[in-house]
Amino acid sequence: MTVAQTVHLTSQDIQQLIKEPSATMRSRIAEKVTTGYNSGLFNETEKLLALEIFRLLLKDTETRVRKVLAEQLKHNISVPHDVIYALAQDVPEVSVHVLEHSFVLTEEDLLTLVQATREVPKLRAIARRESVSKSLSHALIETRALEAVREVVANRNAVLAETALDLLLEEFSREHDVLEELVYRGGLPYAFAEKLFTLVSDSLRKALTRRYRLSFHVVEEAMESARTTATLQFLSPWMSQQEITQLVDQMYRGKRLTSSIVIRSLCIGDLRFFETALAKLAGVPVANARILILDPGPLGFKALYDSAQLPEAFYPAVKLMVRLALDETEYGTYRTADFGQRMMERIAAGGFDKTVEHMGTLIAMIGRGVVDRATIH
Repeated sequence: MTVAQTVHLTSQDIQQLIKEPSATMRSRIAEKVTTGYNSGLFNETEKLLALEIFRLLLKDTETRVRKVLAEQLKHNISVPHDVIYALAQDVPEVSVHVLEHSFVLTEEDLLTLVQATREVPKLRAIARRESVSKSLSHALIETRALEAVREVVANRNAVLAETALDLLLEEFSREHDVLEELVYRGGLPYAFAEKLFTLVSDSLRKALTRRYRLSFHVVEEAMESARTTATLQFLSPWMSQQEITQLVDQMYRGKRLTSSIVIRSLCIGDLRFFETALAKLAGVPVANARILILDPGPLGFKALYDSAQLPEAFYPAVKLMVRLALDETEYGTYRTADFGQRMMERIAAGGFDKTVEHMGTLIAMIGRGVVDRATIH
């Protein structure tokens, strides 16, 4: 017996559906009607009646009834757009089925839905779709919803533009799961793989090196950067000013006094190294550099920063970081053990992570002890 023979629709069926008090029975009716509709064996009259029933079920107060409708129609490309779009706007228990699977939803629909919701199950469903365009991937990443971002990065059929990759490093450089998915998804631009190398664990670095055949100098420079960071973190607090000056001079001669190292020293609260390094790069005495750093006006520190040839785009973030670090350390006289945590709390409290360009990169340096050489250079 065919589906069409078991489900013959009449106008009386609609009346029965309206009057049926049991949600369980209405769910069964919904399943029968959708099964018949999906079979393609309904005649034109039955198709029209089925659509009336679908639109009636969209208003059903029982979630499980609407869920049956979404589950049954998620793969059918002939369902009218208004029915699928209404299901896509429903509660997550209903909507996730069509959001993940229905090709009736257009690219414009999906972008609108992503921008209109912060319900993570909905975002995750969209991120799992069979194909996710560059625009849709970027929109999902822009939500900053971690679980949805993990899904889109793990989806090998999601296209990630370079702008999306940069946003991932900016916002999720401390999320191991996201970084791990990036390493193993493949197809990353070589330059981005170099950036990623500086952020991941040793095991992931080995995977990146094998997969992208990173050049020997990239690996060596990243390791040297890590060693220098360790020096700043653990040794320089106990050094005299003369020893710090000697360290800076040595790094300068070895061409290791990079913008990343200088900014990193600020991010861990090592203001003595920071001012000494700026003085060296700008070609001025340390005492003069200190005066310019403490200058409350708009010109002093900017002149020193420019003379040291630090990256112009990072100036607003570095200037803010200087102000916060000076305040947090009482103008560099001491550094608390929880300096990094206190700095991140102050940045978040002021909303600077959202309003100051490149602040995300500096937060990553504070939080993970990472020198992102490729990003800053």
